[in-house]
Amino acid sequence: MPIASALKSIVQRPADLVARYGGEEFVVILPNTEHQGAIYVAQKMLEAVRNLAIPHAKSGICAYLTVSIGFVSIVPNSKFLPQDLIEAADKALYTAKHQGRDRISAGVVNGF
Repeated sequence: MPIASALKSIVQRPADLVARYGGEEFVVILPNTEHQGAIYVAQKMLEAVRNLAIPHAKSGICAYLTVSIGFVSIVPNSKFLPQDLIEAADKALYTAKHQGRDRISAGVVNGF
């Protein structure tokens, strides 16, 4: 699985996690990572997948496979549920897809 390997190669800390989440989606959990750090990791992931140069003949975006990344960066507290975080990240992902794919979009958890 070259995409999973490319994503895993970017995260370096023992607590960082990359896992498949649904059919074509991955979740990346980066504990103790601030907003700018999450952007940096997301940019490295975009580059890593681009560098694989996997042909994608049916894409209207690019001749090669690309990824869209939606992320949320928060300091955990008792005011929101884990589902709030998942929903915010999912909205950010679809924003990235609707803005043209092959990009990163940041999300917000219930106004945090």
